[in-house]
Order: sequence, then structure tokens, then C-alpha cells
Amino acid sequence: MTTTPFDPSKLQTPVTVLYDSTRAASVHEVEFLKTKNKDGRLEFVDLAESADSASDYGVSAEAVNKQLHARDASGQVFAGNDALYAAHAAIGLTNWFKMCRLPGFQSVGTGIGPKH
Repeated sequence: MTTTPFDPSKLQTPVTVLYDSTRAASVHEVEFLKTKNKDGRLEFVDLAESADSASDYGVSAEAVNKQLHARDASGQVFAGNDALYAAHAAIGLTNWFKMCRLPGFQSVGTGIGPKH
């Protein structure tokens, strides 16, 4: 699996958010994204509940179990914070998410917190 560093200028929608509903942090973030997805720029696939295979999206099930992934319409695959950044950018929350990427912070659900 090859993931791509996120570049907002190259993002193509829709962005498919791949997550595992057995991970509470993933579910919390996905629920937040769903409330902001007014224009349908995001699609959501719960690989724990879906008949789809992670490999259908160019990722491994093990990788999705560890962190959220996203794939844009051009096939670029993003993992972890880059996946979150891509999802937020697709729905117009890029500036908000940049704050979560400042040194010393990490995205925690829909908020920010110090790195442990």
C-alpha cells in the first residue's frame, strides 16, 4: 500500500473515508464529518460492517484497524492525520484542521489535545 502526503491543491472529490467502527476514535471523527458533509463531498465506508474489502480501496484491513484512511476521486490514498486533513479539506474545514497539525498537538476526535 502506498499512501500520499496530503496536498490540498491536488484533492479531488468525492473523498471516501475508510474506517473501522470497532474503534471509538474513528467513529467519533466520522460522526462529526457526517454532520458537516452537506454537499456530499465525502463518502463513508465502514470496513467492519461492509462487504467491501480494504484491498478494494488500495489499503490493508490491518492498516485501517490502526488508523483512519481516505481515498480521493483520483485514487490518492491518505492515512492518519493526512486522511483527516483530506476529509476536512473536502468539506471546507482546511483552516480549522491546520490548527490541529501544529507541533505539539494532534487531532483527537473533533478537538485538539497535547501529544502523549
